[in-house]
Amino acid sequence: MNEYQKASSVVTDKNNSFAKLSKWSGMSIPRLKQFRAKPQKLETAKWIAVHKLAKMYDEKEKINMNTTLRI
Repeated sequence: MNEYQKASSVVTDKNNSFAKLSKWSGMSIPRLKQFRAKPQKLETAKWIAVHKLAKMYDEKEKINMNTTLRI
């Protein structure tokens, strides 16, 4: 999965609040709402913001993996 796909997954996941996404990525809430409505717009976003969102995806996957391994 590339960084745009990871970022798109994080943005479109409705379990992630806009406030949390904004704090993590540094993007404004209105901008994040645009990305949730049209994830393909992430391709025109600043690379660093996409990278931060992708990193959020990686962190969540790491937590999920650790939780799965403990069961």
